[in-house]
Amino acid sequence: MAAKNNENVDLKYIKKVISEVMGEDLWNGFYDVVTTERPRIDMYDDGKTLLVLAEAPSIQNTEDVVISVYGGKLNIKGVSRDKYQRHKPGKMLKCECLYGAFNRSIELPYAVDGKNIKAVYENGMLEIIMQKAYTEEEEPVEIEFKK
Repeated sequence: MAAKNNENVDLKYIKKVISEVMGEDLWNGFYDVVTTERPRIDMYDDGKTLLVLAEAPSIQNTEDVVISVYGGKLNIKGVSRDKYQRHKPGKMLKCECLYGAFNRSIELPYAVDGKNIKAVYENGMLEIIMQKAYTEEEEPVEIEFKK
């Protein structure tokens, strides 16, 4: 566990240095090349919902992926299956496609309504739509006065 924490600290430091010196765009491109976290994701916020798009090629059925939200984190666990897994047609000459088990835990920037999450899988992309547990609009809080 200590090694994982040190890796995160080192990566945060590297991000800070690269972002400050070269800009955020360079960091984003660099991170895409070096990250081994799977599935890779994009995250969007429209004010009311949080959208996560995850690359998940070769998911064959609903049992291949499990999505959960717990402790402020989105967890995506599953397996991508290689269609040639059992019967490989000849000798493999190159292997760049990522198949096999994956498990990703993503810190959410906001609290979400765990009972109001929608997930759709289409064309190798997993779309996860989560309703925020609160809105960004200021709402008055009712105060109970006791005498």
